Order: sequence, then structure tokens, then C-alpha cells
Amino acid sequence: MITPWIIVDFDNTLMGTENLAMPSLIARFNTLYGDKIPEPLSHEEFFKNFQGFARENLCLALGKHYNIHVDYALLFSERESSVTAYFKDVGVPMAPNLIEAMSELRDTDHVRFAVATNNLVTRCLSAMRFASNGRGEELMAFFGTHLYEANGALAKPDPDVYLRAVNFSSTDPAHTYAIEDSVTGARAALAAGLKTFGFVGYADHPDIRTRELLNLGVAACFTDWADFPALWRSHANR
Repeated sequence: MITPWIIVDFDNTLMGTENLAMPSLIARFNTLYGDKIPEPLSHEEFFKNFQGFARENLCLALGKHYNIHVDYALLFSERESSVTAYFKDVGVPMAPNLIEAMSELRDTDHVRFAVATNNLVTRCLSAMRFASNGRGEELMAFFGTHLYEANGALAKPDPDVYLRAVNFSSTDPAHTYAIEDSVTGARAALAAGLKTFGFVGYADHPDIRTRELLNLGVAACFTDWADFPALWRSHANR
């Protein structure tokens, strides 16, 4: 029997981290580069043009967009310690019905799970540690050691992190699936040859994001994890 795998993006797919972490990064960018850009970078502009990018790739995308040099070491100085402290202070929301949906797929369909993220794995662990519903360790148990982070400039939309996840987890690509919340991430998963689903439950405009993802070639989108097991079964390769 072939074991199906689902490789899942983390930020704003499993947990609502982006709305917590991005404001401080946007504020730091504006402080450092506000005098070099036409107007301050806004939350709306960030999520329109840069959602799904992280770390070095985010700096490259910002630099290209504004035609400036964005220094990664400067922009991200002490970034993870400050984000972790903030997660601890406010708690991180987990997508509703996530644990139940993943449990059903694991127990009924024998699905295994991995994470492929543009952020550091330590960021994922911090978010789960300080999950506001207290169920972070339950979530972490689904992945075991199968958490993969993008490698610098080879971050999504480059498919590298997905290809490594498939390789290191020894999955069968024909029975491996991805779930992404952003166009950037979906491009990476599709380029890796994976049938991909879109989670839009944390999107500012779910209808718009759904159209974007479907136009890209995503198989289907969902807003509530409770709907995902049936959706996956309707598209899974049997």
C-alpha cells in the first residue's frame, strides 16, 4: 500500500503567524528605508506584492520592487528572538478544525504530513509552543522530524524546499500533495510537480485569493480545515 503524504506550508496555512509577525517587519523596513521609497510600505502593499516571500528572498523582492539594496542582516537583525517574545506575549492562533482534520486523514486514510516553509523551522516551533489554544504539541506530533525550511535564495517560489521534502521523506511524488496559502508558495509546489490545494482561511480577501490560486493551477481551495478531508479524497490519486 502506497502511503500518501501531504506537505503543508506553515504560516497562515496551519497557524495565523503572518498577521502577528509582519507588522514589526514592515515597521522596521520603513524605519530603515523610508527615505528611499516613494511612500511607506503598507500592510496592504506587503500582502499584495510580497506575501509568501521570506528572509533573503523577501529582501531581494523588496529591493527589486523599490530599486534599492535591502540588507538582509540589517533588516532581520535579532528578528527571531523578538518574534518569539511576541508570540509568547499574545499567543498564536491555530486554524480552526486543523487538528481534527489532520487526525481524520491520518487515522482513516493513513496520510503522513510534512512542513515546507520559507521561514525558519524555529519560527514554526515557537508558534506551536505558544499556540493560543494550547494544542501546539498535538500539531507538532503530526510531523515528527519532517519539517523543512527553504534554503536562502532558493526559497519559494523556487521548488527546492518541496523537492527536498519529497526526497528526504522518501515520498512517492504521484501520491504527494501540497497545501499553500499564497501564490508564491503555490508556484513552488506546482513547480515541484505536486497536486496543490489552497487554504484561504486567513486571506484578507478569500474570494480574490481563491481566484488567483485556481488561475495558477491549484486543484481546489478551502476556507475551513473541516472541509479538507472530503476535498482531498475527491482529488487524491487512488
